Amino acid sequence: MRYEAVQICNNNVVLARKPSGDQVVIVGKGVGFGMRRGAYIDDSNPDNRVFSILDGSVDLNNVKRLDYDIAKVEKVTRDIVQAAMELGIQNDKLYEALYDHIVFAIERLKIGLPIENPFIAEISVMCVREFEVAELASRLIRQELDVDIGEAERGFIALHLYSARGDRHISAAMKDARVYQDVLAAVCHIYGVALEKSSPACRGFLMTLNHLVNSALSGIPLELPVKQYVRVTMRGHYQAAEKLAFLLKKELGVELSDDALAYLAVSINLLVQI
Repeated sequence: MRYEAVQICNNNVVLARKPSGDQVVIVGKGVGFGMRRGAYIDDSNPDNRVFSILDGSVDLNNVKRLDYDIAKVEKVTRDIVQAAMELGIQNDKLYEALYDHIVFAIERLKIGLPIENPFIAEISVMCVREFEVAELASRLIRQELDVDIGEAERGFIALHLYSARGDRHISAAMKDARVYQDVLAAVCHIYGVALEKSSPACRGFLMTLNHLVNSALSGIPLELPVKQYVRVTMRGHYQAAEKLAFLLKKELGVELSDDALAYLAVSINLLVQI
């Protein structure tokens, strides 16, 4: 795709137009150097970042001031990696992945493009220790770079750390969060209720779900002596738990035991009674 330059903000930032007429901001080292309005930029350079402008909220004055200290970004990234290592997260690719992600986030926020994370509730439960490091990362970025990355971005940093811990691609970690979201949505569908993901009840349910999944994956046995009682007295909830277990097996390859199903049925009962 080729973009037509509309305004040269500085040597590294250009306001451009797509063939469809939609405007975008292109950020890249030297992308605007020597360029004139009406010139064309192709998308062959992988180092250029293209941000779509969805509405009129982007302040071009902010775009012109898009600048930050690379050395400070590098220092912050090293500090985050060091904190991750203290949690036992060792991954040679972590520094590069975090550095690129932090730069990307800073560019978006300085331009005025919001960062959205639809899985923040799930990530905060899946990645508890990683989220603590992400909180530290947020403070460091605010102190060193004067940028408030917000909760959504803290969630993405936590997800990077979570994926690094398991030596998995971040898309796999994102799938875990998406499946947890699907499980919660399935509960809403089965019972015809609307649940607020940020509520203590939903968080408690997601924590139980995460515990059951991790226990199954690690082969740690769970025992619930009253599982038969739960199966009989909470028959509807147990059947709902079986449906959720089918989803977990299909999407994550996780198979819940009878005891785990009973735990899940009890958790569903607590959730829908709120």
